[in-house]
Amino acid sequence: MAIMKRIGIDVGGTVNSLNALIHKTEGRIAPLDAVMIGTTHFTNAVVQRRNLTRVAAVRIGLPASASLQPFVDWPDDLAARVRGRVFLVKGRPRV
Repeated sequence: MAIMKRIGIDVGGTVNSLNALIHKTEGRIAPLDAVMIGTTHFTNAVVQRRNLTRVAAVRIGLPASASLQPFVDWPDDLAARVRGRVFLVKGRPRV
């Protein structure tokens, strides 16, 4: 059974933690399986509904991903404030 190696980063002061980890281990870190990035700023913007800007959504995976449009499960008021252009493109089958 393979052990997955992941790093989670909360954007802010802790971003420097990854650099410190790499420096401390002198770059001898095993390859990672995933990096997850979260941010309190994002949460606050969503909860408070302010300081928002329109964003583009790029979804790679047609035709399978065409059944549900981006932002479909977002609250209507939030989706209306941030929905910009939407790009749906074909995916590439796994080899």
